[in-house]
Amino acid sequence: MFSISFSHQLLSKEELTTKYCDVPRFLEFCKSCRNYGTRWSCPPLHIEASQYLAPYSRVWILGAQTIFTSQTILEADTPEKIKEVTRETLGPVKKTLCETLLELEQKIPGSRSLFVGGCEHCTPCARTQNQPCLHPELMRYSLDALGFDLSALTSDLLGIELQWAKESLPPYYTLINGFLLPAKAMETKEELFGLFQKLLKNRLASI
Repeated sequence: MFSISFSHQLLSKEELTTKYCDVPRFLEFCKSCRNYGTRWSCPPLHIEASQYLAPYSRVWILGAQTIFTSQTILEADTPEKIKEVTRETLGPVKKTLCETLLELEQKIPGSRSLFVGGCEHCTPCARTQNQPCLHPELMRYSLDALGFDLSALTSDLLGIELQWAKESLPPYYTLINGFLLPAKAMETKEELFGLFQKLLKNRLASI
C-alpha cells in the first residue's frame, strides 16, 4: 500500500525562527481549520511562541513521507476511497511518530517534541468543554501552530514539496515533526536519527 521514507535536518533555533516563522500570517490560516480553538495544542495558544522556544538552541526537523504504490493510487478512484486511504495511512503513521518522539525525549533530557498536526491524545479534547488539558505531560504543539511555514521549511531544508489530495491520491504525503534541543544536548543530526530509528524499529510492525 505504501512505504515510509525519512528526511531530516538540524539547524539553529535562530535560523528557523528568522527564516520560517510568521505567527500573524499563519494564525490566519489556522482559523479556517476545524481544530482551531478546540484543541489545546492548536491556536489560539495560551503561550507566546518566542517564550516557548526560549529554552532551546537547536531544532531537529524530521519529515516522514508516506509513498503510495501505483496500484493504491489507481484503486483510490473516488473521493470516499481517497479519504479512506488517507485516514488509514496518516493516522497510524502519525501515532507511531509521536510515540517514538516522546520516547526520544526521555533519552535526551530537556528536549521537547513538536507533533505533526497537533495533539490527538484525547478525543474530544478537554478544551471543547472549557476544561484544562487532561494530559499536559503528553500534549505537544506543532510547528505550524507556533507560526512556522511548513511548505517553505520542507522545501528548503528537506527538498520535499508538500502534496495534497485533490482529484486523486497524491504520490505521497509528508508529515513534519520538530524536536527541540537544549544547549546542553550535543547530538549530531546523524546521532539523533540513529536514536530515533532504534526506538522506531519495534513500532513499525504495528503500522
